[in-house]
Amino acid sequence: MDKLVGILKWVLLLGYFPVMLAFVSVSHQSVVCSDVNVIVSDSAQARFVSAEDVRKSILDAYPDLLGGPVAQINFDEMEAFVNEHSAIRSTQVYNSGSGVLNVKVAQHEPIVRVFAAEGTFYLDETGRQVPVSSHFSAHVLVVNGTVPKDRSTLVKVAGMITGDPFWTAQMEQIYIRRNNEYILVPRVGDHLILLGQPENVEKKLRNLKELYTSGLDPKEWNEYQVINLKYENQIICSRNRSL
Repeated sequence: MDKLVGILKWVLLLGYFPVMLAFVSVSHQSVVCSDVNVIVSDSAQARFVSAEDVRKSILDAYPDLLGGPVAQINFDEMEAFVNEHSAIRSTQVYNSGSGVLNVKVAQHEPIVRVFAAEGTFYLDETGRQVPVSSHFSAHVLVVNGTVPKDRSTLVKVAGMITGDPFWTAQMEQIYIRRNNEYILVPRVGDHLILLGQPENVEKKLRNLKELYTSGLDPKEWNEYQVINLKYENQIICSRNRSL
């Protein structure tokens, strides 16, 4: 008798799961999209797009989205659509289970703002060009002068500066001369820093940091107009602004 009862329990249990799965499947098919919730994950650092802007663009592109079945939404297609925005780095679209469609976006984070012959724009750490926004201005390093078409070296140098809290606090501008020599403009003081050709930059910045922290007395900084780092293993402090 006990054996028969045990067999019946297993039969009932095995029959339960297919029924429940079918029920869940039917329920999922019947869920309609009631709203679109957009989360801009890094809006504190970069505010090139707003959640409302992204939501509006989705609803404009998918006019039948609200009230339509969630099961018929192509999440990959929607992610690709949102990623077409030049300021957006990545997008994740997922269903909350209640009919609210969640769209989580991450923006490109600029490291420099470039003022070039062809206009002004931002560059992120990968070198991707990000357009300026009328709603937001990022407080980042400024680059101007003769900006080359190939910006890989510029991005590398800018990354060394913005990736170090010490230099982020010290530097506000990179000026590129016609001969491709880099000049750094500090936030404080009247002196300019002639970095020279963008070679051995890490070593040059290391030597400059030593000068800043252990070299000159703070009172002496006002006596110099140019700090020249272009020659190997030398730092030349000049009272003459001539570069």
